[in-house]
This record gives sequence, C-alpha cells and structure tokens, in this order.
Amino acid sequence: MTRCTGIIAEYNPFHNGHRFHIERTKAQNGCRPVIVAMSGWFVQRGDIAAYDPYIRAKWALENGADIVLMLPVMFSMAQAERFAVGGVSLLNSTGIVDSLSFGAECGDAAVLVRMAESLKAESAEYKAALASVLSSGKSFPAARSAALCATLGEENTRILSCANNILGIEYISAIAKLNAPVTPMAVMRTGAQHDSADAENGSMSASAIRTALSGNNTCAIRHAVPQSVYGAVADLNMMNIESLSQAVIYALRRLSPSCIAALPDVAEGLENAIYTACRENSGFAGLTMNIKSKRYTLSRIRRICINALLGITKSDYARHPLPEYIRVLGARREALPLMGEMAKKASLPLVACRADYDKLNQSAKAAFEKDIFAAETAQLNGKAISEFKRKFIIV
Repeated sequence: MTRCTGIIAEYNPFHNGHRFHIERTKAQNGCRPVIVAMSGWFVQRGDIAAYDPYIRAKWALENGADIVLMLPVMFSMAQAERFAVGGVSLLNSTGIVDSLSFGAECGDAAVLVRMAESLKAESAEYKAALASVLSSGKSFPAARSAALCATLGEENTRILSCANNILGIEYISAIAKLNAPVTPMAVMRTGAQHDSADAENGSMSASAIRTALSGNNTCAIRHAVPQSVYGAVADLNMMNIESLSQAVIYALRRLSPSCIAALPDVAEGLENAIYTACRENSGFAGLTMNIKSKRYTLSRIRRICINALLGITKSDYARHPLPEYIRVLGARREALPLMGEMAKKASLPLVACRADYDKLNQSAKAAFEKDIFAAETAQLNGKAISEFKRKFIIV
C-alpha cells in the first residue's frame, strides 16, 4: 500500500513558501505523495477565501501536491482546535496517510510533541494562572501565553509565541485526541513570518500578498508566488468579505440574542454586544471592530458573524464533530491510481460528483449541504456555479 504524507492548508493564495513546504516535505519523506486537506470557500481567521477552492487546488497541484481534498466549512472556519481535529481526521480517513507535515518556526517535531503533552497535562498551577489572567480581561490566546510563561518557563513560552508552532501543537494534540496512526513532521519555516506585512528575501506572507492584490499592486508579488499563480491573478477577481457586509448584517439582525448565543464561539453574554452592534453598523469591518475587545479576538468575532450568515450553530458542531465525507477537488495525472487506492482504503465515502453525494447517508448529506450553501453564499455577487458542475481538476 502506498503511504502518503498529509498537509493541512489554506493556500490563500498559494505562494513560494507553500511550494517550499511541499518540496521539503517530499525531500524529508522519501518523495512520498502529498495529500492536502485545504480550506474551501471560507478560512479559519473568519474570512472569505481570496480565490475559490478550485483555483487554489489547481495551483497546489501544479506546484507539487498530488491530491487536494476540501476541508468542510464547519472545520475550515472554526477555532484552532476544531480546525486541527477536522484536518487530521479527514487525512486519517483516507486510509493512506500516515504522516502529517506542517511548517513551524521550530523545526523539531519532538520539541512540539513535548509541548503538546505539557499543555494536555494542564497542571493545577497552570489552571490557576490561566484563570487569574483571564479574569483580568485578556483574550484566551494572550492569557494562555502568560500562564504558560509562569508555569513552563520563558523558553517554552517563546516557542508558543510563534503562530505556526502553536498550530503545529494543535495538530499534534489532534493526532493524540483521535488516536490516529499519524506521525507529525515539522518543516522549518523560512522567509516572511505568518501574517507579516513585509517582504523578506523575496518572500511574502499570504496576508501581505492579499494586501498587495487588493491594492492592484500585482507586480509586488512577482517574486513571491509561482509563475502559474502570478500569470493567473491578473485575470481573476479577488473575493472580499466586505462584499457580503449587507448579507451579514441582515443575517444577524434576523436573530434574537438567544439565537446569537447559539452560534459557535459566543459565550459570556457576548450575544448582547453583537445584537446591539449589528444595529449600529452597516459594514463588516466596522461591525467586527466594534465588538472586538481584549477578551474577544477579531478572528473570533469574524467567525461568529460569518457563521450567522451561513446558518452554522453550536448544535451543528455537536452533530458533526468530525468530517463525514472526503470531498476530492483534484489530482495530478500520475496520482490517479492513488485515487483508486484511496477509494478502497478510506473509512469515509469519497465525493467527486453528484452521484457520490446521492449515496451519502442523511447526516453526511446535511454536513455537505453546509458546504454547498457556503459556496453559494461566497458567490452572492455573481452567478453561483453549482458544486456539482465543477470539473474534477487533473493537472
């Protein structure tokens, strides 16, 4: 049986750092095939993807990925723990992935495994420190960092101050939680850091690339993305969450405070602030900034608002704790035999066309319909192309 390495990614958009990650992964794993679980129409920070998932999947396949799967929206736009559990579960369900590669500022997976074990233990001292910092009004990420500094020491806290290390630890924790036979593999990040606004040695973060593209400064990204991406973006319209502002405001104003409280990430009376703010603001940016506070990060507020738009609730999360199907977006031509192998070994049904969807059980169909609606919502400003009319990508 072919053994593959998985990657969980957004590719929003695909850039040279992503290509380097795939290349280094293959160099470290003996040139095994790479299967990517990629976010679809909406991404983890609470935003619409810059380009649709079929375009981004094609870029990934053109630059080294062998098969690209779509991470369902109920996981792709969730807080880090659920995002990681969804990605690991999806890759594990293929039956042919036995390792997970991720980029990290710390290139030693063993160090991150030890950190994950320390976090899981959550000593009484750590819990007391966390509660104390949270009571001061800090957000959970900031409070956790401060509590860990007090209990684990400065060196460990320095590791946890880096965004990709934190996500890597979430992946390792998800592997342990699911008892998945998957080995974590860290690839040392180089170049521009996560969400950095600056170019570094010719590299740019996805955030900086999106900023350049939104300002019609396409030339600025020439050396930061593969040629196939650079040649395509000039003819593509980048999607922007502000274009859905009125839809988000409408969706929130339809909800009572108790219905807002039923949305994922809403707690501690936050529904009342949202109920008021959606009546005082008419734009997405203004709305979310108005609600944001020390305790509630902007990403969390953005996810809440978009979940209101998509009709995703805490009950949906409870009914669908893990992915229930494998949505296959595309593959390299030489990886097509691997698709057949995955179809035989997978513990979940593969969905590549309408006929596959029709065979899903009721629960899986309900989950898949959230993805269908997410796609239709993302395309509100133009003609919505049906998920079932999209062609399977082969490069």
